Amino acid sequence: MSISQGKIQQNDVIITQLASVNMVVVLCRGIPQALTALGYRNLFNDSGCKAIIYLYRVSRAMSICITSLLSCYQCVLIGPTTSKWLFLKQRLPHSVPYVVMFLCALNCCVCYAAANYSFTYFNSTIPEFTLNLEFCIVIFPSYLSFMGNGVLYIIRDFIFVALMATAGGYIINLLYRHRKKMQSTQTSDRNQRKTADASKAVLALVTMYVILFSLDNIIWIYTLSVSRVHPSVSDTRVFFASCYSALSPILIIATNKRFATKLFCTQATKKDPTPSPETTMSQLQE
Repeated sequence: MSISQGKIQQNDVIITQLASVNMVVVLCRGIPQALTALGYRNLFNDSGCKAIIYLYRVSRAMSICITSLLSCYQCVLIGPTTSKWLFLKQRLPHSVPYVVMFLCALNCCVCYAAANYSFTYFNSTIPEFTLNLEFCIVIFPSYLSFMGNGVLYIIRDFIFVALMATAGGYIINLLYRHRKKMQSTQTSDRNQRKTADASKAVLALVTMYVILFSLDNIIWIYTLSVSRVHPSVSDTRVFFASCYSALSPILIIATNKRFATKLFCTQATKKDPTPSPETTMSQLQE
């Protein structure tokens, strides 16, 4: 879209960043986990484990933050044109790159501790306070660091999920009021319909994330309550954690008509390329 149109909208830039971090999540966690389940061992050494766990944790955190940013941006976009909202409408589009850089720097700092404790998987007895990822393990030196790391992630995730849920609730309220207004006036505005469709797409994305986030964090809280985590529990959590990264692109394409038009280019070939006799005669006369 950027090449063909010369520019893309700001919410499309946010979606592009969301797709990028979700791809890293699948590459850094889903593929190693699948290879391990198929019987491959010793995929990484200690340095490789530190790098892959660090990339995964930062990318997963950015996926949460960018989804929250997308919902807040759409919330501001469809908000009323009052003085308070007008200020945000004017400043937020220019501030998005700086917000993303700040969130990236924040998550890079927060996720460093767990990556520092990552090591290659070994077949001997796994010590206490260890997260068994099967292809790598994360060994915390003490119960305090184990719980502190887990609680820090939970607090960070809940803050951004609460933010996106609040924005989603506001979007639902605005869409409901907009629908009642359109029914009472019996008018149809194309731009308003497009904005409403975009808001519904963002709302669907947020709803899917909140559901999968809840399942993921229920299992995460359980892992914090036991000293040794069974591999099947880790597999289940990875499944739910990877579902959003795998399913969100499908949902975005299915709910975004501009994306669907660009990707499903076969629609253009359905038209008969052979000109009709009337068209040929008119061209000859001209």
